[in-house]
Amino acid sequence: MMNGSFKKIANGLRTNILCKRGIYCSVLLMLFIYTFLPFFVSNTLHAREGKGIIILNSDMSIYKYSLAQSELKSKITNLKGEIDLGSKWIDEKKIKKTIFEINPDVIYCIGSKAYQMAYKLAGEKNIVFSLVINWRRHPINKSTYGVSNELLQGIQLMMYRYFFQDLSKIGILYSDTYNKEWFDDAVESAKDVGISIIGKSISKPEKINSALNKLLPKVDALWLIPDPIVISDIESVNKLFIQCQAAGKPIYTYEKAFADLGATLIMSADITTTIRQSAGMVSSIIEGRKIEEKVQNPAGSYIILNMKKVEEYGLNLNIDALDSVNEIVR
Repeated sequence: MMNGSFKKIANGLRTNILCKRGIYCSVLLMLFIYTFLPFFVSNTLHAREGKGIIILNSDMSIYKYSLAQSELKSKITNLKGEIDLGSKWIDEKKIKKTIFEINPDVIYCIGSKAYQMAYKLAGEKNIVFSLVINWRRHPINKSTYGVSNELLQGIQLMMYRYFFQDLSKIGILYSDTYNKEWFDDAVESAKDVGISIIGKSISKPEKINSALNKLLPKVDALWLIPDPIVISDIESVNKLFIQCQAAGKPIYTYEKAFADLGATLIMSADITTTIRQSAGMVSSIIEGRKIEEKVQNPAGSYIILNMKKVEEYGLNLNIDALDSVNEIVR
């Protein structure tokens, strides 16, 4: 759906946003790449005879993990095994034995739990991951490949600005431990699209309430990012949403599950496109081709707009931006 609205987005931003350097933002080039790259990613992965792949899934009962596995299986051949880590009881010795008996060329990991297990048990075997939240906080080695679960900051900010051109100050809660570098990059990217980011660093979940009290009066909206200190448990997240609603501040975030809590705009990596990308990486490994970028940025997005919250907060929505939406909550 982003493909059909690329021209509108570009024209809209060109009209409404002036860059300090007097040139149109280089972020548009990134959007062009993100919009059209999926068409050039291989749809089917053909493994050579005798090569094997194991899928390690963090929890098949979670819809997006199940969807990712189904998509992957439709694009690979010579699948040698599937391991679901969603059970309460996990026998690591049995999993390790299975891995070394099959001796796969690639262990494909869906989700953080699966990646951590593979990294711990698989030695120097090739690992390809997807749907790993905040992958930078996990250990990696020379045999690790994957597709990030987070879209580039510049792309997200560009889309946010396109939807809500009146909102120019965005607040972010984050921890230095996990997201200091990410936050600094976001601040720089925001300048290109006429947005000011105001951040508040916290060291533990207990600080969220006081941090929001200081942050919310200074911003038009809150950008909720995948930080394990900020999003430590469901109770903390509920309180955060309640506090933002009381202050009349919309929340922009990354996960579809937050729509039920009242997020206004959600922009996440498109699972189908991500799997096509990572399947291509598996193919390259098996066929002995060099992979220039070991951890790639996702090449497609999925956008959810909560119209109930748009109306509740009286937000000035750019109607042209609706062409970019995959799902509307009413």
